[in-house]
Amino acid sequence: MRFELIKAQDGPVSILEKALERGRVPTAYLFTGPPGCGRKMAALATACSLNCQSGPIACGSCSSCLLYEAGTHPDLHIIGLPDQKRQIGIEQVREEIIEKAYLKPMSGETSTFIVEDANHLNLNASNAFLKTLEEPPETSHFILISPDRDSVLPTISSRCQTLAFTPLPRQVVEDILHDEGIGHEEASILAAMAKGSTKKALTYHSTGALQDMAEEFEPLSSLHQYGAGQLLDLAQKWGRNRQDALGVLEFMAQWYRDMMILFEGAPEDQVIHISHIADLKKGAARIGGRNLSAILESVEDAREAIEANTNVQLTLDTLLLRVRDRTLRQEKSI
Repeated sequence: MRFELIKAQDGPVSILEKALERGRVPTAYLFTGPPGCGRKMAALATACSLNCQSGPIACGSCSSCLLYEAGTHPDLHIIGLPDQKRQIGIEQVREEIIEKAYLKPMSGETSTFIVEDANHLNLNASNAFLKTLEEPPETSHFILISPDRDSVLPTISSRCQTLAFTPLPRQVVEDILHDEGIGHEEASILAAMAKGSTKKALTYHSTGALQDMAEEFEPLSSLHQYGAGQLLDLAQKWGRNRQDALGVLEFMAQWYRDMMILFEGAPEDQVIHISHIADLKKGAARIGGRNLSAILESVEDAREAIEANTNVQLTLDTLLLRVRDRTLRQEKSI
């Protein structure tokens, strides 16, 4: 894995390369930013460089680099959130980090532990890991990946050098999607929806999200006409599970944000769902700026509630009733 493959992250990449060239790489890093913006690629490039046989920066061609590229280097340890789990627990940290960190590297000069989803370390796991960071072994490095610094226990983040990765520019995501063989129109919409995350854009593509949205989210154009019973049925359909509900909320945020963009007279090329421009314009004129702001705030509140493990169905029920109330309130005032 080479640094030059990382797109639009010149700042953090430059800092990492300089640290490697000077031989002054911190024991622990915290890489922050949205998923799919290059954080893990940078972590792998750093790990690869630490054991590169040709120089301080990964060459991509020596036997060590090739093992990193294949994900089979014995001194690379990637710790992620287990399937069907919401937390990284203490036993996983003990088995996958603490028990291995003090062992001699098997092949190179250093072992690297990349902790994906570090924001999901529970309190006990964080405290156990903290002891390793306080007395780090000389032959191990740790790279934590999290959406932001505040999502990690302060005692952990304070012992890491934080590097902030930014969302990728829309055009960069679109170009990457083109390279993956995705057509121009779909790539353009996916890149806009993904908000700087290649991972999210590719997930939307692989799951057929655009087609699903065209069918499932047609009610958003006429939500103001729904009765209470219809809204509850819709909430039940959209709240099949927590992940589906979060996807719904993300789409709703995009939909009403598009309306806000049009209401404020911004250029239409900033609209994500450009194929629905007629419906969006009608909705923006009908609902109005103040109510659109309130709707977006309600959608964000619902997202935070669901991520905090509240009842999905009840949260969506309440949200849809509030959204309808806001659209009706504006209609009555016209």
